[in-house]
Amino acid sequence: MSGYVGDLSPAQEEALGKHLQFRKDAGIDTILQDWTPPEALQKCFPGGFFGEDRDGHPVYYDNIGNLDFRGLFRCAKREDLMKVNYQILEKVVQALREFSEKKGKYIETITVIVDCENLSMQKHILFWPGVELMRQIFSHVEQNYPEIVKQVFVVKAPAVFPLAYNLVKAFMDEKTRRKVVLLKDDWQMELRKYIAPDQLPLAYGGTRCEPDPDCTDYINHGCDVPPEYYLTNLTETSRDEMERAVVGRRSSHEVQYQIDKPRSTIRWEFISIDHDIGFGVYNLQGEKKQELVPMKRRSSHVIPENGFHTCETDGTYVLKFDNSYSWTRAKEVLYTVKILHPNSEVTVSPGDSDIVDEEFFDCSEDIPQASGLVNSDLHADT
Repeated sequence: MSGYVGDLSPAQEEALGKHLQFRKDAGIDTILQDWTPPEALQKCFPGGFFGEDRDGHPVYYDNIGNLDFRGLFRCAKREDLMKVNYQILEKVVQALREFSEKKGKYIETITVIVDCENLSMQKHILFWPGVELMRQIFSHVEQNYPEIVKQVFVVKAPAVFPLAYNLVKAFMDEKTRRKVVLLKDDWQMELRKYIAPDQLPLAYGGTRCEPDPDCTDYINHGCDVPPEYYLTNLTETSRDEMERAVVGRRSSHEVQYQIDKPRSTIRWEFISIDHDIGFGVYNLQGEKKQELVPMKRRSSHVIPENGFHTCETDGTYVLKFDNSYSWTRAKEVLYTVKILHPNSEVTVSPGDSDIVDEEFFDCSEDIPQASGLVNSDLHADT
């Protein structure tokens, strides 16, 4: 991309169009002004900016090991968990703009320090809804904020870190993967090669923020969500008001909606009882089906699923709950759907519905144990 308006390839034009639509649909342009995260997320969701690296780029700290997946899913809806990450990304863009003005040159990337202390198998890797959330976040970053990362330094990585990395790296661009550097035994000394001591908190080998070595005025290091923040009802609609469907074993359940106005938005929310369920959205075009939201198994028995799709054209849109993978068990699903027209919101009762009769993780790839930077998916400094 040359930077001149109109000098874009067809693929770049398509990517730009999708990005602009994403910003519009998710309200990204005003998310810093119009949206305030729930109090529990403000208190317990880790992350923050502090200092700059030796090239003058801002540094962001992500204490992923203190991320309380289970607590966060019990105190906030999935939509809020996505929004808080969108807001962080917009804060990154804002920081880059401010650094560019301060330095008198374009600063387009950030340095990230990922603190993996307290990362565990039980709390993080085996909690599949949290893994799915992280995969979705990585996918959104790559699609809508490409090349925003200069370098990622992983510190305090426990023995289970390779498992966690293997779960999410498929959703990272190859260029991004090559920017990940694992700092091992002398990680504080190694960090000082890239970030001056007067730009590092005491806890990370620097000289700043005494007597608060963690610089907590700038960096939220995360915490377990206190039970008083847990929500008793994570769905917008009470269960008694939701539609119910029993999806038989080896079968699926489809609900059709007729959209008369282009640019209308379908919003859905559903929970499944005790077990997961497959879910996807598609558009009927004659005898053909266009997939709009990919069909995949959702852990809606753990946390309610909610989402939306903006319909570019009128026509018939189908929400499908899939249980074809289950040989022995029927699934009960509770759901509600709203159709938002361009200028109004209308709740639509579902039309006639018809009954139509993981790989968990791959740990086969070892992290290279070489000295210095090595040319691999994950670099290692020893």
